[in-house]
Amino acid sequence: MIKILLCCSAGMSSSILVKNMRLAAKELEVDCAIASVSAIQVEQYIENVDLVLIAPQCTHDYGRISRIAEPFSIPVFLIGRKEYGEMNGKTVLIRALKRIEIQQEEMKMDRISGFIERKIMPIALKVGSNRTLTIIRNAMCAAMALLIIGSVSILLASIPYEPVAKVLEPVAPFFTAINACTTGILALFIAGAMGYYGAEAFDVNRWSNVVTSLAAFVLTQYHIESGIDISGFGTSGLLTAIVVGYVTVRVLALFEHKNWGIKMPEGVPPAVSHSFSSLIPATIVMTLFGIIAIVFEFNLNTFMATLMSPVSSLLQTSWGYALYHSLMGLVFFCGINSAVVCDVAYPFLLANGVANEAAIAAGKAPIFAATYGTDTMIWAGGTGATIGLMFLMTFLAKSQYFKTLGRMSIGPGIFNINEPIIFGTPICFNPLFLIPFVVLPGVLAFTTVTLMETGIIAMPTVSMVPWTTPPVIIGFIMTSGAWSTTIWALIIVIISVVVYYPFFRIADKQQYQKEVNENSTETLVEE
Repeated sequence: MIKILLCCSAGMSSSILVKNMRLAAKELEVDCAIASVSAIQVEQYIENVDLVLIAPQCTHDYGRISRIAEPFSIPVFLIGRKEYGEMNGKTVLIRALKRIEIQQEEMKMDRISGFIERKIMPIALKVGSNRTLTIIRNAMCAAMALLIIGSVSILLASIPYEPVAKVLEPVAPFFTAINACTTGILALFIAGAMGYYGAEAFDVNRWSNVVTSLAAFVLTQYHIESGIDISGFGTSGLLTAIVVGYVTVRVLALFEHKNWGIKMPEGVPPAVSHSFSSLIPATIVMTLFGIIAIVFEFNLNTFMATLMSPVSSLLQTSWGYALYHSLMGLVFFCGINSAVVCDVAYPFLLANGVANEAAIAAGKAPIFAATYGTDTMIWAGGTGATIGLMFLMTFLAKSQYFKTLGRMSIGPGIFNINEPIIFGTPICFNPLFLIPFVVLPGVLAFTTVTLMETGIIAMPTVSMVPWTTPPVIIGFIMTSGAWSTTIWALIIVIISVVVYYPFFRIADKQQYQKEVNENSTETLVEE
């Protein structure tokens, strides 16, 4: 039996291709096992597979995954954009079984797409493969489940509807406690996660890095007069946790790679040996942050907040938030998953959402419009707000190809998984869709923040809403049931349909004419 592993950004879109590949395997009577995971989980399964296939939006992960697979002599191939967009399981399976590298289809490029591929894509690839950003992204993702639990808890503890709030009032302290032990100690989680994923990235002992990172972070929250300030365990210490975790990993990795430290005799249990080998670098890390926090009484939380305030301030403005969303569209237009941009903004957006939850819990109004939940509402079908294009293809397409693509994409698209439509249309490197895919999200982001800040629609009150939450529903959930934002979420879907319509008509007409010409040619050949 041949075991094939597919990976994409979250393991979502690749799961659709896996289903089609399994059907193809059954049709071809091929004995194989096929599974999909997110790109960050590949290392957990690499020993048990014969072949790894990478989705085109994760091209930037090719080098990292190849290095992981190399010791096991496992081939790693890229899936072509066309095959991935069409979710062509049979073609991908046949090429995979023949172990032929699945190259991206050559595209006819004009000046615009040529410029993008030559100038912009290399930058996007470099950013996407940046090891530091990858560590931060993985660390933040590790805490997502707990953050969702914390967000739901604070919602149940502060239900805005009086009749329901009275019923739940006796158990409100229970939900508040859950929130305090999840969202309330987010930075503590991130410090440990940075140690773990940093050690994974630098291929060093994980446990030593995790415990040292946690201890060093707690040390930065210590004050001589008052002791450990647990308020820093929340979002106020988030940036500090990221920095401490990264510095810790770099120091411990340096010592381990240089083979510096205390060496124990052979036969000593590995756990004991690792503890002693990390003794000197861990002492250096603790001493460094101890001097900063205790000797100089330097508040790292305040310093990091001030240092990163330009980024935070930019995201909190209508124009800055619009630029951020357009940049996500531009990156995906270049074939690279927009997570490479979202990962940079994620800590700040998450902090905004948690601050809103804290304000609600204190009986005050939400403060920030730009949150992770707002992101999800603007995506509406995925990066580029493509839900409108999916509806147009499904119900109005004249060409058979777009009609089929629309019907195949609309299901995943409702849950904001839009790789089939991005690579199947294709949208990436296609100048025809550059304006709606890149400009539309920016306009929606600008308008949304403006409407929230002027009080026309409600601000987000829930910090963490799963990014797979369907359009329209997201507006209701993220605002604890505010109809104004729910209606705006519906309007976003309608705007998406209207904006994509003229571009869709051009593409559909071209595709329909192509199909007519192909059918005519086939008829002539038969005659």
